Amino acid sequence: MNVHLWFLGRRAPRAYRAEPGDAIVMRRSVSSDHAALERLAALESRRLPDGVFLVAEVDGEVVAATPLDVDAETLSDPFRRSAHIRELLELQAAQLGGQRESVGRAARIWTRALAGTT
Repeated sequence: MNVHLWFLGRRAPRAYRAEPGDAIVMRRSVSSDHAALERLAALESRRLPDGVFLVAEVDGEVVAATPLDVDAETLSDPFRRSAHIRELLELQAAQLGGQRESVGRAARIWTRALAGTT
């Protein structure tokens, strides 16, 4: 099912359908990501935490981000299928040591992420 998104009265440039097989780029945030991060925070009615983020891109668009410097929840667009992307970001952040997560939690995230790819 393709979903057309509306945000602040503007139609999304294309229909979006995230699937577990999509190519996902994960990288550290840069200053030019600030607007995309603010958009994700606004969509979740949350304040954007300060610091560096690990962001996930699908088709060149930031769809989720997790803070590396502070203990805060992962941001993502609630109108997109992104649970698998959130899990991968949290796992990668745990491996980078930016968040203090237990090995057991990282293992559970990894198991769920792999289960979605088969």
